[in-house]
Amino acid sequence: MINNMLSLRNIHKSYEGSPLLKGISLDLDEGETICLLGPSGSGKSTLLRIISGLEEAESGNVLWEGKSIASIPSHERNFGLIFQDYALFPHLNVFDNIAFGLKMKKLGKEEIRQRVDEALKQVDLQEFAKRSVTDLSGGEQQRIALARALAPRPRLLMFDEPLGALDRRLREYLLIEIKEILDESGVPAIYVTHDQEEAFTLSDRVMLLHEGLIVQQGTPDELFAHPASAWVAEFLGIRK
Repeated sequence: MINNMLSLRNIHKSYEGSPLLKGISLDLDEGETICLLGPSGSGKSTLLRIISGLEEAESGNVLWEGKSIASIPSHERNFGLIFQDYALFPHLNVFDNIAFGLKMKKLGKEEIRQRVDEALKQVDLQEFAKRSVTDLSGGEQQRIALARALAPRPRLLMFDEPLGALDRRLREYLLIEIKEILDESGVPAIYVTHDQEEAFTLSDRVMLLHEGLIVQQGTPDELFAHPASAWVAEFLGIRK
């Protein structure tokens, strides 16, 4: 039986009096990857920040395994978040960047070493532990950011346009790598993007957002076969 791990119920959010999220509801199943796909300003990143606890919804609820987590601070939710700008500490080497969150959890030195080694192996950068992050390419920095998110063994991974700053060839390579890591780890994930190719390559289901609403959801094949509106067809580049 498939279990709902994360559930959103009727999430609303406004900025300066303008509605940004208009009653968003969704479920994320165990081991599933969903993509929040939509143009700039559709509310994708804001929704991710509400899930992570970095922002509060005006109304609605965020549930984990059926229990509200609205009162749980972001750092206690054990959700991994990967940003487009990597958010690495330039004064720390690769090992210490990955270990930073583990030290905050007050884990022992040996367990920290084991988890860092495990995370570096997952992203295929085992030899990079002592390297300065400032000496790494953009693609390598993004993989270290992913390793840092994996090291605490999160119960949910969230990606906010993680490949947007990279060239297309590198994006395609890292997208395949991310998919393999998610498939192997079994960690459920939410991936935010405006890029249809990324969404359809990575996701089990796509949630298409427009003006604060989920206007269609389904598998990539379902969205292509049966666009719900002329806007959906145009956004996905479907010509009939």
